[in-house]
Order: sequence, then C-alpha cells, then structure tokens
Amino acid sequence: MDNKNEKIFSRKRIKLPYIEIKGLKNNKNFRKIIKIIAILMIAIIVLKIALNATIPIVDEQCRTMAKSIATKISNDEATKVMANYEYEDFCRVEKDEDGNITMISANMITINEVISDIPIRIQEDLEKDENNTFTIKLRKFFR
Repeated sequence: MDNKNEKIFSRKRIKLPYIEIKGLKNNKNFRKIIKIIAILMIAIIVLKIALNATIPIVDEQCRTMAKSIATKISNDEATKVMANYEYEDFCRVEKDEDGNITMISANMITINEVISDIPIRIQEDLEKDENNTFTIKLRKFFR
C-alpha cells in the first residue's frame, strides 16, 4: 500500500495575509486592539442591519395603533358630549298660528360649546398613560 498517493481528506486552507507594521511586529496588545475593533465593527454592522429591518415594522405598527386609539377616543368623547344635548339645543324652530314652520335658526352658542369641548376632551384622554403604550406581536416581524 502506497501512503504517498492516498489522502483521507484534504482541502486547501485559507491563509490570511499577515500585516506587519514596522515596530509592532510582535506586539500582542496591538493585535488584541485590532481584534476588538474588528469585533465591534461587525457588531455595529449587524445592529445596523437589524435596525433597518425592524424600524419600518415598528413605525407601521405605531401608525396603526395611533389611528386606532385616536378613532376610538374621538368617537367615545363625541358620544359622551352629545349625550348631554337635545336637537332643540342646537336649532330653534319657529312656527306660525297654523303650525307651519316659518324659521329655523341655529343656536351658535351651544354649537360653539360642543365644537370646543370635544377636542379638549379628546386631547385629555389621549394624554393618559394607558394610551401611550402598546405591544407588537413577534409574528409581525416574520410577514
């Protein structure tokens, strides 16, 4: 049996070039610093890639949740405010002796109160702490 021609496993190894800087040929601290810098650069690149992938998902979820919360709060507050008023509070109907309507006029004072009251109540409700947090399900990242 000829051992020179038989190889069980062999492959070419990748040889990285050896960088030699004058005066720092055998300086172990310098090599450690270079390795640490290389590891930090790789970590920063990976972090940047991960952030670029997740930020659009988080932004879209924030927009969706903000619209949902704002719509719910505005509907609730408008309903609460309008529950305090009747149709007659907004319009005054004048009739003649025969019961025919002669004039319909708007009560602008009441209408302005409602117009100013609803946004104030919406803003107060939006500023509550319970409306400032939300969760993102992990499955959103894999769509």
